[in-house]
Amino acid sequence: MNYEKIIVSTLDSFGVNRSYIGYNYVVYGLILILEDRERLECITKSLYVDIAKHFHTNWSCVEKNIRTVVNSVWDSHNTELLEVVFNKSNRDKKPTSKEFLTYLHDYVAQMNDSAKIPGSYFPPICPISNQYCESLGLFYIRLSKILR
Repeated sequence: MNYEKIIVSTLDSFGVNRSYIGYNYVVYGLILILEDRERLECITKSLYVDIAKHFHTNWSCVEKNIRTVVNSVWDSHNTELLEVVFNKSNRDKKPTSKEFLTYLHDYVAQMNDSAKIPGSYFPPICPISNQYCESLGLFYIRLSKILR
C-alpha cells in the first residue's frame, strides 16, 4: 500500500494548500514515522533533522512550516474528519506538532491496515455521535478509489 497516497488524500480532505512548504515536510515526516514509530520520541532531534536534511534546510524551518500545516488543518471546515482523525469533538486546544503527527500516523496506519483486508470498509459512523456520517462515507469512497 502506498502510504503517501493516504497521507496526501487526508491532507487534501482537510483543505491544506499544497503550496505550503510544510505540506511536503508533513508527508515525508509521516512516511519516516511509518517506517519507524520511534522517531516520534525525539521529534526535534531526530525527525525534524531528517526532514531538514532531505529538503536541504534546517530543523527550525521544518518545525515552523509544520506548525503552519497544523494551523491550516485545525482551521479546516471538515469537522467530521477532524473528529475522526483527532478523536476530539472539542477543538479548542490545537495539538502540538508531535500530537498532530502522532494522530495522523495512527489514522494513516489504520487506513492502510484496513485496505490490506479484502472487502474491508470503514463504516461511515462518527465515533462521537455513533451515527451515520455522509461526509465521512464520501471521504472513504474517494480514498478507496485513489488507493486502487
